[in-house]
Formats: sequence, structure tokens, C-alpha cells
Amino acid sequence: MRSGSPGSLDLMVAINFAVMAADLALEGSRGRLVALRNGNYVNVPLAVTGQGAKRVDVDALYDVEQYRPKIRHVDGKPMFLY
Repeated sequence: MRSGSPGSLDLMVAINFAVMAADLALEGSRGRLVALRNGNYVNVPLAVTGQGAKRVDVDALYDVEQYRPKIRHVDGKPMFLY
């Protein structure tokens, strides 16, 4: 979800992803994807992108008329929604 300019957390995650991807390339690793899993940086096989069902509850998470994410009622939900 994006609703404005990137904040410091967005920039930190992007930089860490870039560094991890570069390190994997320098190591000669192929077919890997950098990700956040349970709040931790990991690298996983690219094949994970085809596993499992991916569903987004548009009505619950987005204001489709304003083309923005709904940012209310996030108490108790994970930082990265679903």
C-alpha cells in the first residue's frame, strides 16, 4: 500500500533488500528472492511466489473511491497486512 512519500522505514527496508540482493548476486546465488518473513529479513526460493492463495480483502483494506488504503482499525493487525 502506498499513500504518500516513503518514510524512514520504507527507505530502510528498500536499502536492506537492495544490499541483500547484491550480496546474493556476488555470492553467485540464483533464483532467490529477498523478503520479510515474521518480521525478519530472509532470502527464499523464487518459486515461493507461486505457492498458496493470495487474496486481498479490498473492501476491508481500501477506500476504492478515494483510491487510498484504509488506515483505521489496524489495532492488533500485523504491520504488513496479509
